[in-house]
Amino acid sequence: MIDRLNRLFRVNRGEWPKLVQFGLFGFLLQMGLGIGFSAGDAAFLSHVGADKLPIIFMLTPLVMLVYTGIFSVLMVRFSIDQMVTTTLLLLVIGGLLLWALLGSTGGNPTLYYALKLYLAMWYIGLYSLFWNYTDAYFDIQDAKRLFPLFAAFCALGTAAGAMIVNLTAAAIPIHGFMALWAAIALATIPLARMLGRRWQQIAESDADAGDEPQGVGAQLALLANSFRTSRYTVALTATLFVTLLMTNLAEFQYSTVLQVGRSEAELAALFGALYAASNIFNLIVCLFVFNRLVSRFGVRNIAFILPLTYFATFGLFFLSGGYAAAIAAFFAYHAVLTSIEYNNQNLLFNAVPSAIKRPLRTVIEGMCEPLASLIAGAFLLYAATRLDLRELSGIGVILGAALIAVVVLLRQLYPAAMTANMRRGWLNFGDPALTAPTFTPDAAARLQSDARSGDRAAQSLLGPTYSASTASEGDVDALIMALRNGDDSALDGLHDLATADDIHLVPLLADRLGLFPRSQRQMAIALIGRIGDVEAIPGILTAARTLAPRDRRAIAAMLAGLGDTAIPHLVAGLRDRRRDYSERSIAAHALAELSYAQFNAQLERLVDRELTDARALIEGAASTVDGSAALTLLFRARRERAEASIDFTLELLALGGLLPNFDLLIVSLHSSNPKVRGNALEAIESGVGHALFRKIDAILHPRGEATSATEVDIVALAEAALDSGRWIETAAALAILHDRLPPTGFARQTSRLVRADMPAVLRRQLLRLLGLENDDGPDMLALVDALSRMPGFSAATLRALADLAAAARAVIPDRPAIHGHAAGHDFWIANDDIMEVASRHPDLALVMLRVQDGRAHAA
Repeated sequence: MIDRLNRLFRVNRGEWPKLVQFGLFGFLLQMGLGIGFSAGDAAFLSHVGADKLPIIFMLTPLVMLVYTGIFSVLMVRFSIDQMVTTTLLLLVIGGLLLWALLGSTGGNPTLYYALKLYLAMWYIGLYSLFWNYTDAYFDIQDAKRLFPLFAAFCALGTAAGAMIVNLTAAAIPIHGFMALWAAIALATIPLARMLGRRWQQIAESDADAGDEPQGVGAQLALLANSFRTSRYTVALTATLFVTLLMTNLAEFQYSTVLQVGRSEAELAALFGALYAASNIFNLIVCLFVFNRLVSRFGVRNIAFILPLTYFATFGLFFLSGGYAAAIAAFFAYHAVLTSIEYNNQNLLFNAVPSAIKRPLRTVIEGMCEPLASLIAGAFLLYAATRLDLRELSGIGVILGAALIAVVVLLRQLYPAAMTANMRRGWLNFGDPALTAPTFTPDAAARLQSDARSGDRAAQSLLGPTYSASTASEGDVDALIMALRNGDDSALDGLHDLATADDIHLVPLLADRLGLFPRSQRQMAIALIGRIGDVEAIPGILTAARTLAPRDRRAIAAMLAGLGDTAIPHLVAGLRDRRRDYSERSIAAHALAELSYAQFNAQLERLVDRELTDARALIEGAASTVDGSAALTLLFRARRERAEASIDFTLELLALGGLLPNFDLLIVSLHSSNPKVRGNALEAIESGVGHALFRKIDAILHPRGEATSATEVDIVALAEAALDSGRWIETAAALAILHDRLPPTGFARQTSRLVRADMPAVLRRQLLRLLGLENDDGPDMLALVDALSRMPGFSAATLRALADLAAAARAVIPDRPAIHGHAAGHDFWIANDDIMEVASRHPDLALVMLRVQDGRAHAA
């Protein structure tokens, strides 16, 4: 039963307590507001009249100016939990005051103006407060599933409040409903305090909270800067402003029509019925429709629904007018605006700068809406005696067209705004352009001179552009021989003397790329590019697997510089599924830069194949195992390969122009902060479309339950892993099959691995299992398993752990080192070697950083 409810409402396991508690909070807030609005609107129209609504529209900004100013200051100085409690206490006091005043002064018109302004203030204030509060506890992906359900609770609360007024309007006086509202607010306070104690708020970004500007002045400066630098913020504000202009016009239109010929009690009953009907509609939309709409069409496309609805409603008023048009305007305001537009606005606010999202929302909703009321009120006060309802409807049609145009702009700006929001607070240490020094020609010449004189600092600053060689033309062969014998200093001379004819030098350089110091490695890459041997591309890609990210970027740029003759080799490298993803990534970057048309021709097929294989890997890795270390490592390796496949897929889509900056996207997607991850997923969904995103999301968030793997399943997975091309999977598969197959069967299954290019680590593993090599020390698989259990390294990828295992020694080194145990043997890894491996594996570096300082960095 619970599973059916989860599928129906798209709720994950364990979310119901949090959902129900926040939903009940929204229900109580809106039930009180529903009672107040149903009774208050009827009282105002009966005692004052719809023709005075423009005055309310004009006075609302003055009230909201005071409210927003106080609320914004308090939001900076106090927590959101304290603001909720304070607001509820104010509702209690305000309700009791209105109960006393309305009961004693009777029909004083001034009091009904105050009542209407009080309702307008809390209509905006409670809406802003609830969603600011709820937004602090959910990321955007959870919001897209759950916020419609919260809106459904709110709609149900409003409907319940309206029905109470509808059923009891003949028996309870208007001021009695104000006292009832105060009682509901008082009953909500314990629930609000419980929410703050039980649930943990989510930070807006990975940046430390202490880095955010404090104080009113700093917040106002950030707000002003946001309007100056963020076109999305301006477009969103314009959208809300024009929406509110049309909403005020719609309220004036339907109020003018519906008040004719009705008493206060009849109006109260009518508005109670209309509010109840509209909120039942809202309830259905929020529960069953909105989250499916936004999942299918996306946040930025749903933004068109209300503008089109208003355009059609004012068109109906213009063409026919009357009672039907008034009901349509009421439902456009209280149904479509509430159930669809307000829900979507909650999601649109996620793309504004995260540091000022709450104060910005408070200012926009607290001042933008009243300013729209002021303009609408001033206009209606002037036009009410000069224009009829049909002419006002024509103005509404024009405003509807303008709103559609603004939403078109908002739709275009939304993906870039989400990307910018992910980028804030993220430091791209991997971009060499941020750290590479630049010199004037005179400074460069001076540095070259100092470097040739032996100045180490000058040599370091010049990097790969420096060459200390003074060799002559006849020394090339001698230098190649010296380099082949391990003399890395020979590279300096080769950098000066080698030409495009020295293609025999490229394989040697490629083989030694991982052995050169960093400055010489860049020099070797530049030399390979200068020689320009495209036939060596497969070997270059293979050698790049062990290099650091900055070196791989340099190789991609170098390969792109080889020209069109490199395209066939790059295409072959990109499509070779036995290659490591880092190698295929280099080929993809080089191909996209060299020939986007060729890259784009491969894109759809590559993405589809990667997603299909990743889904199969995830489903296989979802099985539970209680077996050997080799079995655990195999299942973990499959999960990691699926994750790497997704990362590679997103990289391809980014190169294809469908997604924003890939490095930023991956860092955000792997962040420990749910809001940052949610923003990354939203950027992906906005870029690739619904169908492709569903395939990606099914891999990122698999829904199936883990099942126990049978022996047949394990053997089949191990046999498939033999052909994976990843030595960790292959080594684990060898150990698994050795334990489960008879000797003849094992020999037959593993015979296809024996070839000239078989990795040395697998060769030793196979010889050990066959009893052809005796070695008392732990094998590489045992070392990787031991490292995967050490707290400082356990969260790193197996690929990083494998490189660490390669640096393990059976004797204590003469420098600082870490100590571990594997298969009953001691091993040590020098700290210098750990740092060198970490420089090539960002995941390992970030895991080590987390262990050192305990903060939640992205990884």
